[in-house]
Amino acid sequence: MRKISLFIVVVILLLDSTVFIAQNLVQWRGNNRSGIYNETGLLKEWPSEGPKLNWSIDGLGQGFSSVTAVEKNIFTTGIADGKGYVFCLSIDGKLLWKKEYGKDWTESFPGTRTTLVYNSNKLYLATAYGEAICMDAATGNKVWSVDMAIKYGSRTPKWGIVEAPVILDNKVFFTPGGTEVSIVALDLNSGNELWKSKATGEGSAYCSPLLINHNGKKILVTSLTGNIVGLDVNDGTMLWSVPQTNVYSIHPNTPLFKDGYVYSLTGYKTGGVMFKIAEDGKSVTEIWRNKSLDSQMGGAVWINDLIIGSGQTDRSWQAIDAKTGNVLFKTTDIGKGVVIYADGLLYCYADNGEMGILEIADAGFKLKSKFRITLGTEQHWAHPVINKGVLYIRHGNTLMAYNVKK
Repeated sequence: MRKISLFIVVVILLLDSTVFIAQNLVQWRGNNRSGIYNETGLLKEWPSEGPKLNWSIDGLGQGFSSVTAVEKNIFTTGIADGKGYVFCLSIDGKLLWKKEYGKDWTESFPGTRTTLVYNSNKLYLATAYGEAICMDAATGNKVWSVDMAIKYGSRTPKWGIVEAPVILDNKVFFTPGGTEVSIVALDLNSGNELWKSKATGEGSAYCSPLLINHNGKKILVTSLTGNIVGLDVNDGTMLWSVPQTNVYSIHPNTPLFKDGYVYSLTGYKTGGVMFKIAEDGKSVTEIWRNKSLDSQMGGAVWINDLIIGSGQTDRSWQAIDAKTGNVLFKTTDIGKGVVIYADGLLYCYADNGEMGILEIADAGFKLKSKFRITLGTEQHWAHPVINKGVLYIRHGNTLMAYNVKK
């Protein structure tokens, strides 16, 4: 059981001033990696059996990856016959093509980890063993790949590298986690190195980074095994670091950014830290820490002055005051798990298979609806996605598309 508990945190597995959105960029946990989806006109309650299931598809292999939904296609990854594949589906759930990209995680808790990032008809991913890959989104053919273990001394953590890469202009950023090269920027079209940074010299900690714009300064923020770091995107200079540790050096949750403040949370009774970035972006000041909200890998959302997620130690959904770190209210109406937000509702996908929506009320959370996911295999760990009124839920070898539009 301890082994399972350790692994839960590892997997998955992404317009304010947080990130710079190219019109054709589709990435992890929404446009700005905040878990907030800019959807409107969604159902405020569901039938007892759940919203209408538009379609489902099996045969996606072993995987914990989320989906990447673009205009006419849906992409995800999975392991079949011991190899990693990208699957391209139509928006009505038909398999268009399946393309092998190479070796991926077949060890403890086998399955793909990394959510694909789409940009300009190309797909970008990092395998669990540290291969950075670019593929043609129309065909699945490889455009380029870089073995970061060979080139940068990438160290494979206990359950494999988990990272949805970040894209800005002509750069794509990866975290090989080598002692001499922690983070690299590669050319989008060729894979050629643009810069490399030792940062703190720590290993990758299963974190998909965040790109922020702070007073016009572009900063890459991510968690390494012992610190949250901020790097200048132009040359990889490390601007600052903030200690973030837990007993297993596992920090999968992408940090959140708002109005000059960064919040990062981690599991195993450590919880979260809030800090403020200096006006020039070159230093930070810690504001508060809170141990109650210690989500392993379910992330959090920052809504107005509330930070919301579920705890691991205290297995409740919690709303924290973003200014003080104090817990304002809790609920156990849904099991702990992943959270995203859209159109005034929290979408909570629990690791016990429950899928529900919560409303934020003055006196606390109000459960609007919930149902149980019965299709699919193994653990309920993939982050849901909402796109054009459709809720996509990945459960192992199965992907489901639910109509949540009014």
